[in-house]
This record gives sequence, C-alpha cells and structure tokens, in this order.
Amino acid sequence: MGSVVAVAPKSPFSRDPDRSGAGAVATHWRLRVLEHRQGSRVNRRLPRYHRIADALRQRIREGEWVPGAPLPNQRRLARDFGVTLMTLRQALELLERDDLITRRHGLGTFVAAPSIDYEITKLRRFATDLSAQGEAVSTRVLAVRPAVADHRAGTALGLGPRARVVVLERLRLVGGHPMSLQRSFLPARLGEEVLHADFAETTLSQLLEFKLGIVVVRAREAVSAVRLGGREARELACAPGAPAFESERVSFDAAGRPVVFDRAFIPGDRFRITRDLHYDAANGAHA
Repeated sequence: MGSVVAVAPKSPFSRDPDRSGAGAVATHWRLRVLEHRQGSRVNRRLPRYHRIADALRQRIREGEWVPGAPLPNQRRLARDFGVTLMTLRQALELLERDDLITRRHGLGTFVAAPSIDYEITKLRRFATDLSAQGEAVSTRVLAVRPAVADHRAGTALGLGPRARVVVLERLRLVGGHPMSLQRSFLPARLGEEVLHADFAETTLSQLLEFKLGIVVVRAREAVSAVRLGGREARELACAPGAPAFESERVSFDAAGRPVVFDRAFIPGDRFRITRDLHYDAANGAHA
C-alpha cells in the first residue's frame, strides 16, 4: 500500500488549474464584491448596510440565487463585504422586510418564493388562481385513500360521526417549489371514481363534472392563521411551527348538497389575500 499524503484544504478563492470551474466561480464572486466596494465609493451617503442590501438585492433579481436557494452563510458574507456580522444582519433585515429573503431558525437564510395574490371573493381553485397569474403550476399527488372523516370534515359534508370518506392529498408547486398542501375530503359515495382516477391527467373538478355529473356552483371558505405541524412543514419545505394560512372550503352542487371539503396549508410568506372594494356613495361605506 502506498503512503498517504495529507494535503491542506485550499481556499475557495485560490487558483487551481485543475479546478477551473470552481476558480471561475470564485473569480466571479471576487469581481462582484469589488464592484460593490467601488460603487460604495461613489455614494457614501447611504449607510453601509443599505449598500450591501442593494448589492444582494441586485444579485437576487438577476437570478444568481433562485427562489428557495440558500444564501452563503452570514460569516462568509460579512467577510466578503468587509463588515461586521451586525452590519451584515442589518442588511439582511432590509431584504427580509422587502420579502426577498426568509430566515429559518437553525437552517439559514433563503431566497423567498414570490407571494401569490389570492382573490378571496372569486370562486376559483387555488391552482387556477396561480395559473391565471402566469405561474408554472404543477401538482404532485401524495395520497388517495379511504379514511374516517375528522369532526370538521364530517360536519362540513353533513355526515354522521365516524363516517367514511375518501381523502385526496396533493402538493401544489410553482416553478418546482412547494406552494400549498391540499387535502380534499369527499363522501364515500363518490369514492370509487376518485380512488381510481389519474390525477396526473385530470383535476378533481373535471372528474366531478365529466365523470359524475356534479357541478360546483358555490362554496364557503374560512382562512385562519396557524403554525405548521411537522408533516405539513416537511412537505412544504418549512421549519416545524412556521406561520401559515389554513384554508377550509366546502363546495356545494346545484342542489345545495356539500360535495367536497378542502383543507389547504400555505406558508405565510407565499400567500397574500386580496379583495376588490367599491365605494358605495349612497351609504358612505365600502361595499
């Protein structure tokens, strides 16, 4: 057996002809920091942490770090910009205030996914809202299974205690990043078609309308602020206990019968409720 020679680890900024890719990345990084330092000489009226925030903001907008990607750790950023950790953290606070980054305790700092406007007064599915805004939406089916309805699902569907239902669980992704976790509960009488449907090719609403002749004409929805449980957080790539919205919606057919009870979890930094308001001059109030 030959002898083993210990080699000291090289700095990521060192030049190495055998690591041209890593060298190019390091060179690009140094150039960006130099650009920042040169630019800072031009405008010294802004506090230093503002200039650092502007430099990081530009790199995020140029796509150097995509939504969901981690930023370099704080010590490295502080060293590269030649500032203290306190100054660097002030810069990150500005980016967090602008919803460009999110900090996850124990995990690091990540580029925030863009928030989605949700018009709560319109009867549309969440995925439809995303598509209408030009987002690249995909669906991952996690489970289709028979189950016993929990209290809220059973009550919403007008079922008795411990009634059987079919649960369809799906993960909605935008640009490949998890956006919402949705569980749909349907009465067992509709279950056979649901259990055998291919939801990679069809939506639940299409199945109801074209296979079962059920058209949803109205719905009632409630949105609450919650903290994600362990399983929901894992599916949505969040830390357990992260703030989120929980939407509960019951949909009705033309005869007024409840057909589907949906429960969806959406991380708080990826969702924004909007509503169009119109001024009622006669009553002097908003309608």
